Amino acid sequence: MIFELDDKAKSWIELKGKHLTVNSVEVKGCCAVGIQDLLAIPKKPKDLNHYNEFKIDNLSIYIQKNIKVPDKIPLKISGVGFFKGISAKLTS
Repeated sequence: MIFELDDKAKSWIELKGKHLTVNSVEVKGCCAVGIQDLLAIPKKPKDLNHYNEFKIDNLSIYIQKNIKVPDKIPLKISGVGFFKGISAKLTS
């Protein structure tokens, strides 16, 4: 698996403790098929058995095992100031 991770995103993850967990979130609507999206949280998961760990430099990125991802996941910083976060996207 390839992570597209720039220097800003790396620095942000380091500031938050060097761990990033990526979970799947399925959004279901009454009139549409469910859409899978990703949620990136700057922490280590509680149960490591449900995650695959990937090491990038001194960072640990945990990807939920049931996520159907292509070959790469872009991780980008979004927001400003206190509301800054990291986003993970599914790409085809």
